[in-house]
Amino acid sequence: MRRTGIAIVIIILSVSSYASARPSFELSTDFLSQYIWRGYALSYDSMVIQPSFTILYKGISLNIWGNFDTDEYIREDAEWNETDYTFSYSRDLLPFLSLTFGSIYYELDETEDSFEIFSGVSFDLNYLSLGFTVYREISHYPGWWLQFDLSKSIELPYGMGLDTGLTLYYQDSDDEGSYPDPDDPTDSFSGWQSGLISVTLDIPFSERITVSSKLMYSFPLSGKASKEIKMLSWQRDDNFVYGGIGITVNF
Repeated sequence: MRRTGIAIVIIILSVSSYASARPSFELSTDFLSQYIWRGYALSYDSMVIQPSFTILYKGISLNIWGNFDTDEYIREDAEWNETDYTFSYSRDLLPFLSLTFGSIYYELDETEDSFEIFSGVSFDLNYLSLGFTVYREISHYPGWWLQFDLSKSIELPYGMGLDTGLTLYYQDSDDEGSYPDPDDPTDSFSGWQSGLISVTLDIPFSERITVSSKLMYSFPLSGKASKEIKMLSWQRDDNFVYGGIGITVNF
């Protein structure tokens, strides 16, 4: 938790330096039935609580995100077992085209920490949005992740909104120890890995507070991916239906 405190201090100092520029802040917490990361179940038969704090300033985003497992499968107790620190910068190249790059540091319990750099491009076509992001792990689990996103937002009465999305992951790992090929354990996994379908209903309770109802379905994209996901997930399965409630405060 020491790194968390250091990161918070750094963010506060950054904000103080630009106080006159009026950065925006977002504080949110999700209460979900399961923690799924890129197709892998990282919780089992317990609710997870995932708070997030973001500072936005002229395209720069600083975020701290955490995972609290109310009954962790591995240690059979309530545990704060992950804290992620994300820095990113986004720039609009055209009215419908934007570019983003940044990094993510994963502070993990019971295993080595992870560090990724990423770059992505997104297209806003009015009726839907398309995105493509490349992640490169440069720390303890070397490899590539390719992420393809398709999403659509629908305005509903009374200021509500319905967000639907489809995400596809392609994995090309260089680490057979962490991500082995289930058909050849001496080799690392490479191929289409998982997909995620998500539906979120946003209900504004005030100008600054929004409550969201979330439903998600994660599934493998190939037979080989199915075996890999089952092998590495805490819950030995390859597809997961999960969801919950999120609360977001903007200020």
